[in-house]
Amino acid sequence: MGRLGAGLTDVVNKNQTAMKLSVTPGGGRANPARVSTGGADFGYSFTNFTSTALAGKAPFDKKYPNLRVIARFWNACYHQYVGRDVYDSGIQSWEDIVASKKPLKIALVKKGTSSEYTGSVLVKALGSSYEKMAARGDKQTFTGTGANSRAIRSGQVDIYFHNSGDPNGAGIQAALGRDLTFLKLTPKIKSILTENGYSPCTIPGGIYKGSDKPTESMGLSGVLLTTDKMDEKAVYNILKIAAANKKTLGAVHKIYKDWTPQFAAQVGSLPLHPGASKFFKEVGAIN
Repeated sequence: MGRLGAGLTDVVNKNQTAMKLSVTPGGGRANPARVSTGGADFGYSFTNFTSTALAGKAPFDKKYPNLRVIARFWNACYHQYVGRDVYDSGIQSWEDIVASKKPLKIALVKKGTSSEYTGSVLVKALGSSYEKMAARGDKQTFTGTGANSRAIRSGQVDIYFHNSGDPNGAGIQAALGRDLTFLKLTPKIKSILTENGYSPCTIPGGIYKGSDKPTESMGLSGVLLTTDKMDEKAVYNILKIAAANKKTLGAVHKIYKDWTPQFAAQVGSLPLHPGASKFFKEVGAIN
């Protein structure tokens, strides 16, 4: 999410002077609570975490009812990268990872992110834990996507995960440096993720070397959050500036190239910020 935030921050700061945005590290799982409690004014997260944060359901231990959605910005698929040699040895799904009798080298992704949370949900549902897996001798790392891409290329890890849109630069680089494929989405894994707010998605074929055919996965929608205390005009201006600077934003991240107010306004039952509602009504994205 770093490039997404950096790009939006840059265009907003260059096109108005009423506020000045800056970027700090965060994560899809951690950001709803952080934004709600004043740790950040804005933050990217995902639809499932926003919904559970509002309701006070796991992974959150209390309700954060003041959260408001500014816009949907992208759809993300769960990418499960694995070295083809490891895949061919029999590690072809999360069930195989958990059941393995041999230690594995797995990048479980930075804690507080949606990718790491996805893994923890699956491991628990399959009757295991990171601790049990470590006890068999697994090498586990909790680092960022760029580090994981470099690590799988060099053989320091054999498996890593990432909730992201496509194309994803880290994944492309990883597949150029090592023969990779994707873990299978088994019926059981699909069922577990469906119960946790994920929806079916497809990773297009031909983007990542070695994966020429589409890969079925599960995914989430990425949203920008704030609270009900945020100034209506500030939120309105962020969206107006973003819509007017699609070409600039698209040069920062390809996700912005296909972004439209009509797409952005579709957030299901999640509550929109009044400033967002005003903008979307003005451009005809909602009634």
